[in-house]
Amino acid sequence: MLTPPLERLLPHAGRMRLIDRVVAYDNERIVCESESHRAANHPLAHEDALSILCGLEYGAQAMAIHGALLAAGARTASDAPRHGYLVAASDLRWSIDRLDHCDAPLTIEAISEFRSGNQVAYRFELRTSEQAVLSGRASVVLASP
Repeated sequence: MLTPPLERLLPHAGRMRLIDRVVAYDNERIVCESESHRAANHPLAHEDALSILCGLEYGAQAMAIHGALLAAGARTASDAPRHGYLVAASDLRWSIDRLDHCDAPLTIEAISEFRSGNQVAYRFELRTSEQAVLSGRASVVLASP
């Protein structure tokens, strides 16, 4: 499956673009992969530790990529992707304390639960080697076009 370069789909640049690749997506879900959680100079690390709660940003970036991919067919060339603002996170569950201790690549899956013109909600899960390390739900309000 061909997808546009991630730089065109996310407002994040450089080290803050945490997702490495899109594995698969359809109208309802996206699966991405990342190895950035193992970077020694991770931009979200604090005192050389990457908290599991930083996984929320991985989920949010997967959601943003999914939205941009779905909207790509409806946009004209002059339209820019809409920015979103994370307004709620709920049902967070984790099985580890630190993402940087995961040796395997992260698989990030986000499943759309709700979409309107100005808001989206997704359920997401981060896994390594088929073990769920973080799951939850996130809601985003979209900026005006």
